[in-house]
Amino acid sequence: MLRLKGAIQHYAWGDRFALPELLEVTADGRPWAEIWYGTHPRGPSQIDESLHLPAPTFLADEVGELPFLVKLLAAAQPLSLQTHPSAEQAEQGFAREESEGVLLDSPERIFVDRKAKPELVICLDGFEALCGLATREVALRQCEEAGCSELADFVVQMGVADTFRALVAGPLMVRVGNLTPMISRLLAHHDDVRVTMSILMNHVKLSPGEALYLDAGTVHAYLGGLALEVQGNSDNVVRALLTEKHTDVRRFFSIARLDASGVDVRVPTERISPTTVAYRCPAPFTVMRHELNGTFALSATTQHTVLVCTSGRLGSLTRGGAAYVAAGESVALEGTATVYTVSA
Repeated sequence: MLRLKGAIQHYAWGDRFALPELLEVTADGRPWAEIWYGTHPRGPSQIDESLHLPAPTFLADEVGELPFLVKLLAAAQPLSLQTHPSAEQAEQGFAREESEGVLLDSPERIFVDRKAKPELVICLDGFEALCGLATREVALRQCEEAGCSELADFVVQMGVADTFRALVAGPLMVRVGNLTPMISRLLAHHDDVRVTMSILMNHVKLSPGEALYLDAGTVHAYLGGLALEVQGNSDNVVRALLTEKHTDVRRFFSIARLDASGVDVRVPTERISPTTVAYRCPAPFTVMRHELNGTFALSATTQHTVLVCTSGRLGSLTRGGAAYVAAGESVALEGTATVYTVSA
C-alpha cells in the first residue's frame, strides 16, 4: 500500500477552510478548491513516504497511468455552467486544437487531453448543484415561483431546451419578478442576466452519502458544499458562463445533451455487507463506501484501487488521507472510519 500526497488546486471558487479542516492542517488564507489523488499531469499525486527524499516519487512513476481521478472538492461559491465531452468528442477536439497550435497551458485551451470525463459526485457535507434541464412541468412551476411569466411563455412556445439555448447564447433576455434564493445566490457572484437559465434546470440538494452521476454532455453547475468526486482521468471542461475562465458557447452547445430533460442524475446504492454500500451507475469505475469499526481487510482484484478516508482513522490513513493498492495486494487496517474505495 502506498500512501498518497494529493495535489492541491487553489481555484477562486474554493472554500478557505473546509479542506484544511478535513486534513487537519492550518488554513493559509487561500481558497482550497480540490485535492487530486491520481496521475493526471495537471495535478499528479506523490507517494507520501518519498517526500523526505531529495526527489519525491510520483504515483505515475510507480504504477503508470490510472484510468480515473479521485478528488476532494470544496466549493464556497457556484462554479461555471459547463459540460464534458465524450471520448470521441475529446479525441476530435484535442486533435483540432493541436492542429490550430493552441498551447496546452493556454487559458483558451479547452481539450487538454484525449479522454472523456464522466463524474460521480458523492456528498460529504451539504452539496448542491444544478444538473440537467428540468421537465416542462417543473420548468413552468419554477417560472411561476420566480414571477417570470415571460419566460414561461417562451417555454410553452419553444420548449425547455430551445429556451435554455436562447437564454445562454442570446439573444433572449427575460425579467424576473421574484429574486428567488437560487437567482440571488448566483447574482451574488456573477453579475450576468443569463443566470435566469437556472430556472430551467434541476436544482439538486444532496445529503451526506448521496451521489450524482454526470455522463458526457450533461449540463451542470456545482453550487457549493463538500464532496468526494471520482471521474475519468481527464480535465476537459467546456464552459458557457458564470466564470472568469475561457468560455465557448458554440462549443458548449455542440456537446451539451439538451434532449435529456428530466433525467434523474441521482445514483442508487446497493448494500453489499453490513458495513459496505456500492454506488450503481454506468461509470467506468467502481466506488464503494465502508463504515468501519474494527478491521478492514482488502484484497485488490483490479489493476488499480485508491482508498480515501473521509472521517476517523484507519491504520495509517487519517481523515482526508488516501492510499493506492496494487492488484494482488492484500491489506488489513484497524480503526473506526468512513473509507471510500475506487477501483478500475
